[in-house]
Amino acid sequence: MTAPRRLPGKRVLITGASSGIGMEAARLFAAEGARLALLARGEEALEQAARELQRDAVVLPADLTDRAGVESAIEHAVAELGGLDVLVSNAAAGAFGHFLELDADDFDRVLAITFGGAVNVIRAALPHLRASRGVIVATLSLLSRTPMPSWSSYVAAKHALRGFLNSLRIEEQEQRTGVRVAMVHPGIVDTPFWSYASSATGRKPRVVPDAYAAGAIAAALVDAAVRPRREFLVGGGTRAFDQTFVFARGAAERMLVVFDRWLHSGDQRAVYPGSLWHPTECPQVEAGIPSRESVLASSGGDGAPRRVRATVRLARHLGASARKAFELQPALSRPLRERQRSVRAGKARAPHEPAST
Repeated sequence: MTAPRRLPGKRVLITGASSGIGMEAARLFAAEGARLALLARGEEALEQAARELQRDAVVLPADLTDRAGVESAIEHAVAELGGLDVLVSNAAAGAFGHFLELDADDFDRVLAITFGGAVNVIRAALPHLRASRGVIVATLSLLSRTPMPSWSSYVAAKHALRGFLNSLRIEEQEQRTGVRVAMVHPGIVDTPFWSYASSATGRKPRVVPDAYAAGAIAAALVDAAVRPRREFLVGGGTRAFDQTFVFARGAAERMLVVFDRWLHSGDQRAVYPGSLWHPTECPQVEAGIPSRESVLASSGGDGAPRRVRATVRLARHLGASARKAFELQPALSRPLRERQRSVRAGKARAPHEPAST
């Protein structure tokens, strides 16, 4: 027997919908009966993602850092859908490299997209969500609660967004608008974020040993739209590291030092100029990172088999990462040498100039 749809007729706007978690979320929200508006920078990729849904969706090509463009896109979505019930704030971009390696424009651009862009969308959508007593569902991150070397701008943006949303939730409570705010915190996820992140080193970060599938996070976003919770960490590994950082911070920081060296041991040339300055050209959910469902996942009728499959995959990923760590042991045991960024007369490398290798 087919389960009843949980969001029949609900009007849902998803940002970052042309790839990764956003694209997978669009598929799952459509399966739950929602009416969709999809927003992202790349019009061609967005149109193709909408076609793959095999149903009507309002397509909204817009750069989230363009406040006027965002306001126009939201008004168009509301006019087409007749209102707005759920906003899924998902779009984000990152830049790889230590703080002094990053070009200042790259650092600021990450904050402008990941934090400022989310604020622009919420500002434009909130009056319509108040009218429907709707829900804001935001894709945050474990990194909104913990640090991560080589991703300082992204971490800063996610910390800022978490603080903003927690404050906004209280304001909506005080105003009795009925608007609820839910945050979903993934750990590492297999998405194009890793493949197309702008890089100050000229190289991609080494593929991480284990990640969650984008579908696991998208399912959590759907659940949050149906049953909003203040904050939800997806996956046992995500929760374990969150608690390690709270109760054994020194050990967690030492783990992050080694993980940073792992990331910097990558030898593949980075895509230039990366997702900070170039929109997605074609829709893509995954990036080929070893991924799995959460071991704790139990939704659907095959919950137990899914947990078994996820556990087996986790064991395989950990075994493979242990073998690779043994090979990389010399690089993982010595401090990184930061790349020198040339700054003359107070002028840093322009965003369109490639980093030297």
